[in-house]
Amino acid sequence: MGRKRIWFLSILLVGLVTYFFVAGLNKEMSRIEIVPDEDLLKPMIAGDLSDDPSQWKFDDTHAFFVEYRLERDRVRGQELEMLNEMINNQQVGEEQRRQAEEQILSLVDLMEKELIVENMIKAQGYSDALLFSGKGIATVMIHAESLSENDFLRISDTVAAITGVSREEVQVIQHK
Repeated sequence: MGRKRIWFLSILLVGLVTYFFVAGLNKEMSRIEIVPDEDLLKPMIAGDLSDDPSQWKFDDTHAFFVEYRLERDRVRGQELEMLNEMINNQQVGEEQRRQAEEQILSLVDLMEKELIVENMIKAQGYSDALLFSGKGIATVMIHAESLSENDFLRISDTVAAITGVSREEVQVIQHK
């Protein structure tokens, strides 16, 4: 009975994470402006294009946030796959299975918190954010030209409220 309950809770949490992710995408989709093809690369390119591609300067900030999320998702997928293999392996003891199930639940909980924090910060007007959380400490990286003390406090309060980490243990890093 306990195992079915854990699976049900896992599926429910994954469903909630998916719902919040899709809701965040829908909000972003409503803000996306359709531009002609020739204008697609303009936001990514800083300055005029010369004929020499080695002199082109690209805005790597957006790429950094995207690449980090892709890498985080890849690593999480591997972790979940390994834990599921442990759960489904008949040679693994009951205690180890229970620990693997708990790790899956905590990983899903962390994924949900990351998604909520990142979307809440975007909703505050910042173009992007990443949350790194663990062992009672949370670090959030914000894509912003500058952060005031009020920005820092507002972001810290948001992160603390969602993650359960005390505001003093929240670190805010500005990434230009």
